[in-house]
Amino acid sequence: MNFTFIRNIFYFASLAIFLTSCNKDYFTVGSELFNGEFEGLNSIVFPVFSYQESTVKVATNNLPNVHLGKYNDDYYGALESSFVSQLDISYLPIFGDFSQQQEQEGSEIDIRVINEEEVLSAVYLDIPFFNNRNDSDTDGVIDLYDIDPNNSSSDSDSDGISDIDELRAELNPLSNDSDGDGILDPDDDDNAGYDSQRRVYEIDSIYGNKNASFDLRVYELTYYLNHLDIENNFEYSAQYFSDQDFYANGFSGQVLHDDNINLNLEEVPVLYYQDDPETAVIETGQVEYYESPRIRVPLNVEFFQRRLMNFEGLDQLKNADNFNHHLRGLIVKADNFSDDLYMLLDISNAQVVLEYNYNFYNSKGTVTTDDDVIERRKKSNSMPFGGVYVNHYSYQDHNEEVQQVISSSSEGTPSNRIFLQGPRLTSKIKLFAENEFDLPNVIYELASQDVIINEANLVLNIDKSAHDLSHDLLPNRLYLYSYNNGATLEDYNKDFTIDYNLGSVNANKYVFGGMLEYDSNNKPDKYKFNITNHVNNIINKDSLNIDLGLVVNSNIEDITLRRAFTNPQNNKTLIPTSVIVSPYSVVLYGSHPNDSISFYKRLSLEILYTKY
Repeated sequence: MNFTFIRNIFYFASLAIFLTSCNKDYFTVGSELFNGEFEGLNSIVFPVFSYQESTVKVATNNLPNVHLGKYNDDYYGALESSFVSQLDISYLPIFGDFSQQQEQEGSEIDIRVINEEEVLSAVYLDIPFFNNRNDSDTDGVIDLYDIDPNNSSSDSDSDGISDIDELRAELNPLSNDSDGDGILDPDDDDNAGYDSQRRVYEIDSIYGNKNASFDLRVYELTYYLNHLDIENNFEYSAQYFSDQDFYANGFSGQVLHDDNINLNLEEVPVLYYQDDPETAVIETGQVEYYESPRIRVPLNVEFFQRRLMNFEGLDQLKNADNFNHHLRGLIVKADNFSDDLYMLLDISNAQVVLEYNYNFYNSKGTVTTDDDVIERRKKSNSMPFGGVYVNHYSYQDHNEEVQQVISSSSEGTPSNRIFLQGPRLTSKIKLFAENEFDLPNVIYELASQDVIINEANLVLNIDKSAHDLSHDLLPNRLYLYSYNNGATLEDYNKDFTIDYNLGSVNANKYVFGGMLEYDSNNKPDKYKFNITNHVNNIINKDSLNIDLGLVVNSNIEDITLRRAFTNPQNNKTLIPTSVIVSPYSVVLYGSHPNDSISFYKRLSLEILYTKY
């Protein structure tokens, strides 16, 4: 007896027990209340059909983050990313203390206005990591390192002084010898060597080996990224896609950085440039403050002197459009990784830092000019990344099985597995599928009995044989939406639950669900969506049984949509932005597994209903 026949018999048997299914304990999520009029709670499992979807490109301009790195998935192959970005000149009105026009014209009333002769001394690319400093008990120790994150009197470094007391005393609550002089804090009367400004961060969104080395390359971008769409008569914003590799297409100019680096996950000290004459301490060369951990590498000083500093006061720097035609942006690439390393970077706070020397007229605070001097001083300005920025994604060595399932799904064959990988691999779900028997009549029969759908759950089990469940890119959440237009489901719209736990990420709307669940051995096991309202509308309110889209999710609150093109038809479609910014991947059991064991893990719709 073949497996397909067994599977069909099982489906029909499931449908045949509509009126005889046994009662179960349950939690009612539907809008109706259980009362004495109900005959009892019935349960049924409906077959659901899954189809594999794939995209060839997605719109990746101006996303909430940028990706950089390379990650080799044992099942899906290699994912590699780079990005390009314009720079924002609007935050850089002048260099030095006066505009170029003031320098050229001088001043009859202010002797300090002189030719400043600005010369760059250093330029840095500065891209922060995402991080958090969640500190539930506000004792100065972030939850990640706090021995008891809910008790400020805990002693994380076991030196006999509570975390909160060390914070107040400007000691290090994570070291029993704050200043490293060999005398433990309880016995040390002088901890002046410890800098209480220092902070410890939990770095987010770096996957793979954080100690891996790689070649970081920064180039001048020679392609003009237009803000408006030329093909639509400049009436709409331009869209740029994940398959646009500006470097490979020859749009790179001068090399601005090319070196092998390792990530530095420590804070970046920022020094005082000048001494404050009002204080007795000489501040020059001392730390003024610390920046959060970031990629910070030097860029070509001569290039920015020639293309930026020397244009002060000229038309090229007068507005954003002029500037983006003049200096069109940067290409940031990484390759030759010693190990897997994939980074999601905080593009909204990225910048190019400019350090330069200039002439400063120092009057020494006196009214006479006898002691006045012109001295060289140091100053810093920065240009944020801004305007248009675009991610490029490259996928290599695709699994042959994935390609076969994509091909068969395009011909109408339901999938044995569901493959989800960032924006590249998604799935289409059909509830109450009609291919193998007359399910519409079954739905009609169920609706005609006056039933209330108490709970309906779409259950997706992880195929644990497909990959290592400990790998970094297993998604913590999936998302379900209307496949045809990207609209949210009613269950999403009616779920106002909020997870107030400090540090909870992507955890709101937990009744709607889609979050990763674990088995009794604390191993990743499945995902489940509560779609009670959606199913109730289909059965009791004659709503359309629309196709559903299934993707990985990075932000359940973000329901914005982006343009994508599917493979192999190359049709236009809309997919959620939250999947495009996510590199996560997972393999799930589809609706039509290939063996009898997997059959019991298949994609299913579990419905609890009562008759009245």
